Amino acid sequence: MKTRIFKVFFISALFLMAFQTQAATCTFTRDLMLSTWGEDVRCLQQYLSDTGYNNNFSKFGYPDGAFGPLTMQAVMNWQIHYGLSPSGQFDSAARAKYLSLVGVGGNYNYNTGYNYNNQYYGNQTSDQKALNRIMDALNMMEDAQDEIDDSNRNTNSAENSLEDAKDDMFDAIKAYFLNKNFSEAFNKADDAFENAQDAFDEAGGNSNSNNNRTSADNAIEDAQNEIDDARDEINNAADDGAYVRRANNLLNDAEDRLNDAENEFDDKNYNDAEDFANEAEDLARDAVDAIDY
Repeated sequence: MKTRIFKVFFISALFLMAFQTQAATCTFTRDLMLSTWGEDVRCLQQYLSDTGYNNNFSKFGYPDGAFGPLTMQAVMNWQIHYGLSPSGQFDSAARAKYLSLVGVGGNYNYNTGYNYNNQYYGNQTSDQKALNRIMDALNMMEDAQDEIDDSNRNTNSAENSLEDAKDDMFDAIKAYFLNKNFSEAFNKADDAFENAQDAFDEAGGNSNSNNNRTSADNAIEDAQNEIDDARDEINNAADDGAYVRRANNLLNDAEDRLNDAENEFDDKNYNDAEDFANEAEDLARDAVDAIDY
């Protein structure tokens, strides 16, 4: 028992060290908000993930460079923590606070992942990839423990799987911080994630999966209908001589988001699929509003 407790505290301490040392440093030159996208959004998402404001959504393909509802919620959590107005927009006040926290002054090169002092902060090197998988596994382990605590069924099998995950995580942490063997760290963290996911499922964590699937499926269908209606309206407006270039661009963005939603749905990431579908629906409506008669 003491060994297990030591492992948990050791993992937690090193995990906090990882947050301190691996946070991305970015350059922001514009306000970031819902429906904006780009490398600056991706860097912001990585920073929020590295500093613990991601609400467990790193396991849903994050960061993706698209500022959606999950990113907005993470920004709000960050703003609340630092006493800023929780608008969910990464505006000038947020940028100023960010620079005061990271103390680098924004000298970040998106092409190389290094700042001008030659310190590495971004891009997916083997060490960052391993750390991200460790973070994913820790999040999954936390979810599994919560599911075990709340379960009304026999959780012996789930508890055994979670213990296996803890052992794997301990090995991953040793490989990462002590041996600097990032490939082994990634593999052990991946094993930890799989065992934690088994524990989550065995404790009954997938009981709501059908509801999530149905909700995502409905959101995708609504988005497709909205896009179809928008396409018809834009085509009719073009026939009447309206200027529809910006509307078509927005509609293309909507179709890209819908494609992302369908891909996430196929991968059984239903929450992420629903978020992408909602973004697609919003973009389709924006496209109609962009018609210039």
